[in-house]
This record gives sequence, structure tokens and C-alpha cells, in this order.
Amino acid sequence: MRKFLIILVIVIVLGIAITARIMVSKKPAEQKETERIVPVEVILVTRGNVESTCELIGIIEANKTAHVFPETMGRITRIMVKEGSYVNKNSRLMALRNESIGFEYEEGYILAPISGNMANIMVNIGSMVTPQTNVATVVEFSKVKVTFNMSENTVGCVRKGSKVHVVVDAMPDKSFQGTLSEVSPVIDPYTRTIAAKAIINNPKKLLKPGMTARVTLNLGFRDSVVSIPRDALLNSYLFIVKDSIAERRDVEVGLIGDRYVEILSGVEQGEQIVLIGQHRLAGGEKVNPIPGRE
Repeated sequence: MRKFLIILVIVIVLGIAITARIMVSKKPAEQKETERIVPVEVILVTRGNVESTCELIGIIEANKTAHVFPETMGRITRIMVKEGSYVNKNSRLMALRNESIGFEYEEGYILAPISGNMANIMVNIGSMVTPQTNVATVVEFSKVKVTFNMSENTVGCVRKGSKVHVVVDAMPDKSFQGTLSEVSPVIDPYTRTIAAKAIINNPKKLLKPGMTARVTLNLGFRDSVVSIPRDALLNSYLFIVKDSIAERRDVEVGLIGDRYVEILSGVEQGEQIVLIGQHRLAGGEKVNPIPGRE
């Protein structure tokens, strides 16, 4: 009887071990079967606009800047304008008297070389000045220049006369439009950039010389072309979904925009492409397509 019980226990233990082994061997197979279906986010190929832009940092400068120098030496006796005030060309800015021996103490005047606003007055009443003394600065900024540096990669995409958009931190919700007026013919060997300038009309004088500008250049635009979101493209191929099967598709790319890419050939309007999850695909996988929003 004892021998029978020992044999029964051994049989039960072996049965349990075999059952556990079978269950363990089935589990990976079931997991493997589940892993074959890859969830992906998909979107339809449509026609739309593709725009490529480049944002750069620039500086606002006055269209004209004139430094004021007296014609003779003397002592400043009167300052006849205030900083910020508007002056006309040849209007009197300051009076001075030549106190040199042999000269009569006759008052003369320092005149404005251009029409504009007094930016700086750099002397005080009683200051002794000479023809080499910069006594003031006059700026004219009903038009302003924006100076900035472009990457050498953008040179072929812009030319004189191209439109630029400018935003300044003081007015982040307002955009100013300008025209590219100068592009340097040489590349700076140290920064590998090209100097450029744009002109902006500034009749209300909202843009002040010295402001930091965020300059947006338009590098290309395509209207109503077959396009896909930029995130869907992997080098020069993407994945489409047909009957829940992922298919790798090589495409010919046109303009690469900020958000969208122009497709010249390889996919057609209305086809379903993978937007998210394509990095887990090689082609031929069964997928669970989830409609996405773009």
C-alpha cells in the first residue's frame, strides 16, 4: 500500500510538471501571435500647399544715420533741441561761441545734416568742441533696415526682391513685411553665413533702431500638390496600408516644407499612409490602422 502511494504521488507530480511545461510553451506562442498585429496611426494622402521657411535673428537699423560735427571749434552756449524730437535738414541744433584768441566772441550754429529724429546729444552747455567732436546723432527711420546673416544653404532659395516677414519681441502679435534689398556676394569663412539686409516701411515708427528682429524667409512654396505630413517620411520611403497590411513604398520627393512634403511620385491622393508607428515596420506586417488627425 505504501509503495502504491509513492508511485501515485510520483505520477501526480509528473503530471503537474508536464502540464506546466505545456502551458509555458503555449504562452510565448500566443504572445508571438498577438505581437504580429502592430498598431499604427494612419492618414490619407491629400492635395495641399507646401511651404518652406527659415527663421533668423536680425537687428533693426535706421535707414539713415548722420553723426553731427561742428564746423569750427568753440564752446556750446545753447542746445536748441531735445533728444527724440524731429528736426529738418539744416535746422539749428546747437549754438557755440569761438573763444580762441584773435576771434570775436560771435555765436555760430551747428546744423542738422539730414531730416530725422535726434537720437543722441553727446555734449552739454559749456562743453568745448572741435570739428572732430561728435556732438549728436540724427536718425531717419520712417523706413528701417533689418540686417541678418543667412546660412549658405539658403542662398539659392532667396534673391533680391524676395519678401520677408519680421516680428519683434516688443510687438509679438504684429508682423511687418519687408523686401530683401541686399545680399552679400561672399560667404564669411568663419561663420559660413552670408550678410543680408531687408527694407521695411515704418511710417508710424513702431520699429525702433536697435530692436531685435525675428526674420522669416520664404524658401519655397507649392500650391495644391500631392503632399504628406513630414513625419510620415523616412528618408525617401514611407509605408502605406492596404487591407491591414503594411507595404513599404519608395517615393520621389519635391519641396520639403516646414510641416508637409511634396510628393512627385510613389503614392497617390487617397492612399492610406502610416503617420505614427512606421519605425517598427519593415513591410509585410499585419497592422491595426488607427485614423489620425493632421
